[in-house]
Amino acid sequence: TATDNDGGVSEPKTVTITVTGTNDAPVAAADTRTTGENAALTGQVPAATDVDGTIASYVLDTGVGQGNGSLAFNTDGSYTFTPGADFDSLAAGESREVTFSYTATDNDGGVSEPKTVTITVTGTNDAPVARADTQTTGENTVLGGQVPAATDVDGTIASYALDTGVGQGNGSLRFNADGSYSFAPGADFDSLAAGESREVTFSYTATDNDGGVSEPKTVTITVTGANDAPVAVADTQTTGENSV
Repeated sequence: TATDNDGGVSEPKTVTITVTGTNDAPVAAADTRTTGENAALTGQVPAATDVDGTIASYVLDTGVGQGNGSLAFNTDGSYTFTPGADFDSLAAGESREVTFSYTATDNDGGVSEPKTVTITVTGTNDAPVARADTQTTGENTVLGGQVPAATDVDGTIASYALDTGVGQGNGSLRFNADGSYSFAPGADFDSLAAGESREVTFSYTATDNDGGVSEPKTVTITVTGANDAPVAVADTQTTGENSV
C-alpha cells in the first residue's frame, strides 16, 4: 500500500518476484575402509545427494599413487583396491593408510567437491623365504657348510631347522639352529671309484621373529669318489717239512 500526506491509503497492490532455479551441485561424502595387506577390498563410495536432481555418475579424482597398490574405479561408484606386494613390509600389527578421491556428477552436469576415501591396510606376518643350495665334497672329506641366508620382508630370521635328513646309508649330518651344518660321508661312499659321484640331499626351513616358517628348501651335496687303496689280508698256511 501507499500512504499520502493526508493519511490516505491506497488499495494494496502485488509485487511478483520470479525466482529462477540454478543447478545445485551434488554433495559427495568421505569414507574410511580397512583391509589386510594380502586382501583385495571391494567397496562402494557413499551415495551422493542432490537437492534438485539425481546422481548420474561418479568419477575418480586422484588415485592411490605409485607404490600403494592398485585401484579400479567404476562410474557407479564401486571400486576394487588391491594391495599387491606394496604392503609386504608391514609387520603383524602395523598399518599404513592409502587414499583416493572422487567426485559425483548429477543429471544436469553439476559436479561435487572431491571427497576422500581412506583405506587402512593392516600388516600380517609374511613367512621368510629360504633358498636351495649345492655343495661338493670328496668321499673321505667332512663338509662344513652354512645354508644361504633366508630373507624376510617384514622381520628378521630367528633360526633354521632341519626338515628332512640325508637318510640311512648316506653319511651323517649334524644341523644347527644358526643354519650351519657338518656332513660326514663316512664309509657310505667308499664304493665310488675315482671320477664317479653320488648326490645326497637334506632340506631345511627358516623361522622368523614372529614364528613364520618358510617353505622347505633343499641342499644338494655331490660326493665325488676317490681311488681307495686295496686292502691286503694277512694269512697263515701250514706245510710239512718235506712238502713243496
